[in-house]
Amino acid sequence: MLQRPLSILFLIITSTLGCGTALAQEDEKQYLDAVLASTTRKNAAYYRKPIGEKEGLVLATTFTLDGKVKAEGTYVDKQLNIEHGEFVFYHANGKVESKGEYVMGHKAGVWARFDQWGRPLAEKVYDPEPLANIIYTRAQTMPAYPGGEKALVRTINDHMVRPGDKAPKKDALATFVVEKTGDITDIKVLEGQDPAFDQRLADAIRATSPWTPGEEKGQPVRVRIKLPVEF
Repeated sequence: MLQRPLSILFLIITSTLGCGTALAQEDEKQYLDAVLASTTRKNAAYYRKPIGEKEGLVLATTFTLDGKVKAEGTYVDKQLNIEHGEFVFYHANGKVESKGEYVMGHKAGVWARFDQWGRPLAEKVYDPEPLANIIYTRAQTMPAYPGGEKALVRTINDHMVRPGDKAPKKDALATFVVEKTGDITDIKVLEGQDPAFDQRLADAIRATSPWTPGEEKGQPVRVRIKLPVEF
């Protein structure tokens, strides 16, 4: 038998870069840093405000701190996290910098670009399709096992402990991908003990499926989890 209960420590760090919003209730401002990621008012270079609706989407404008328009476009969500539809970005002098379309948070298709005097530059083509299968190691919302860590420990322990088992000689480390559906795939035991034990651990991890999938900009994404298992 295992000498003591199996315990699990997640090496899951939820990224705070670009996640959530800093909407101030009194003025609905979302403060943004130099690369238009959400930040605090103290560190802001821009701010964004909803100004209405357009074809079922939230219409918003991004301003510099001195009130100049930086960008205009539409969003799927009221939190202004997911760009969707036509967008225009502006140079500091008010000339159009670029314009094109977003599809669920990603630039798509042909984007026209211009220099600060309004002269056309080479167009840029974006294909959002390859982004659909990117595997994140940190997402805005990380995957979660239903019931939490204690339930996960119990599920894996139930599959690992068998009558007559001897205590493992060392701890193990495994990785796996939580798919957009919550299914578990691509299980790899990186620091196991022997093929039989590694297979049993992989089967135990597979038995925890499905999880609540991770999200990026409000959309389900594939996330790789690193899972140390201590005995």
